[in-house]
Amino acid sequence: MPNPVIPNGFKPLIRAYSIGAPGGVKATEVAGGSPRVALDYDRGPQQFQVSMVLTPDAFSVWTAWFFHLIKKGAYPFDMELDSGFGCQVHSCRMVPGSYQAQRADQHTQISFIVWAESRVYDLTPADAQNLVDIWNGAGPDISGLLDRIEQFANVDTTVLDF
Repeated sequence: MPNPVIPNGFKPLIRAYSIGAPGGVKATEVAGGSPRVALDYDRGPQQFQVSMVLTPDAFSVWTAWFFHLIKKGAYPFDMELDSGFGCQVHSCRMVPGSYQAQRADQHTQISFIVWAESRVYDLTPADAQNLVDIWNGAGPDISGLLDRIEQFANVDTTVLDF
């Protein structure tokens, strides 16, 4: 059975959006020197602080969804998050005890923390190195370069209609 999906149009606020450290790295103190640092595990979730301002009607929908469909955050759900590669759907789990709702005028601001795994793990190490190499060659103009390559590959070459 697929995860419930956050209701349509419910988007996190940009200014109140933050991402926690991914974890998985350990440090051991060494007397008189730099600590030894090692990878304890790879992958794993990060914490995302999410806030949304909802109208009274939207808050009613949210409350029904929160209490009945994800059982106060006990069940995983899908929502769009930006973990570094633009907004993409992530499978999320709400951190217990992190949910808050505050009424301000006619709107309600809700905030909560979710655990979600970054989309960076969709890349292979070779993909990651290629992305860095392209950046090192193109710099901040990387989006323009990639857009032009996409145009060439998907439009320009199809003009010949082989």
